[in-house]
Amino acid sequence: MSKLQGKEIKDAGMQTMLAHYGDETFHGAVVPPVFINTVFAFDSYESFQRSQWQDEAYYYSRVSNPTQQIAEKKLAALEKGEAAKLFASGMAAISSTLLHCLRQGDHVVCSYPIYNGTYQMLQSYLTKFGITVDFVDFRQLDQVRAAIKPNTKMLFCEGLSTFFMDVFDIPAVVQIAKEYELLTIMDNTCATPATLRPIEWGFDIVIHSASKYLCGHSDVTAGVVIASQEIIDGIAKSEVVLLGATLAPLEAWLLTRGLKTFGLRMKQHAESAKRIAVMLSSHPKVMRVNFPLLEQHEQHELAAGQFSGNTGLFSFELNGGAAVVARMMNRLQIFKIGVSWGGFESLVYSPGLGINPYQTSRTEHETRLERTIRLSVGLEDIEDLMEDMIEALDF
Repeated sequence: MSKLQGKEIKDAGMQTMLAHYGDETFHGAVVPPVFINTVFAFDSYESFQRSQWQDEAYYYSRVSNPTQQIAEKKLAALEKGEAAKLFASGMAAISSTLLHCLRQGDHVVCSYPIYNGTYQMLQSYLTKFGITVDFVDFRQLDQVRAAIKPNTKMLFCEGLSTFFMDVFDIPAVVQIAKEYELLTIMDNTCATPATLRPIEWGFDIVIHSASKYLCGHSDVTAGVVIASQEIIDGIAKSEVVLLGATLAPLEAWLLTRGLKTFGLRMKQHAESAKRIAVMLSSHPKVMRVNFPLLEQHEQHELAAGQFSGNTGLFSFELNGGAAVVARMMNRLQIFKIGVSWGGFESLVYSPGLGINPYQTSRTEHETRLERTIRLSVGLEDIEDLMEDMIEALDF
């Protein structure tokens, strides 16, 4: 491990890197400043000209800002990528990446169930540019191969499916992409780099909604794209400049603050979630627990070989339909009903409330939507969370 004195701590342990890397140069301040200004002034015509050829030159915060760059350095190192670019939301990151990588006439093979914003972007919005998509179950490798066409450009997926926590064979999908020379993109928001680093498995691009676990405090809406320097430079020079969905400096500063405790928070999220999952797996009113790292889960062996652990996000399925799910969710006191996850607070949600029905129509997931409850286990005391869950199930 590199010495802290040498300032080269990119390859240190995760929590050490997040605490120090990227913000070591501001006059010894342990908390880096927030550069909230929009404009950077120059002393001369010539100095402004020179700045256009310098990688770390700043002139306008829509393009680049020192506070943004601190977070970007940490996030790139966290995912073992060469570079990162921040956006004003996870959807801004997804949309900008798709618009950068795809051209008229291209085809995408996307996993399902996928985050609803991604589904809508691929299924509805990008069709106006002549871009087409097939949604397939990535657990079925023959379906992935069968969906590839001569104009297929990329494979897009999530490390864990948004609601059902399904796992697929990552090396096998990467191998398929290599055979057909396809770009690979993974939304790693659910799994997080605490448990999975897709670039190390051969993926080209990783995307996060940084609003979730990376920030961890439910006070920032942000997204990030992590990839090679070449890909990030291309996105920065086109989509960042032209679409303008840049993360503001104050939000970038708050994200950096959240990253300082990312490793510690994820350990607590994971520990509490596993205890609740084990408890639910033996409850008579629970039909199924979607937690692939539980030993009784049919994908346990595959998940254990690819993920270093779990996060605080999983789901379970109740005996009964939407009425039973609604009754239980309404009885919860600490777990609040909310669409997001990854914050300090515990949240509960059901895909029956929001997933696009066309995405799961005529699939095994169609009948599971209304009976499924997703939990985002927060940082409250585990005893209180378990008591809340047990009492809510007592109906």
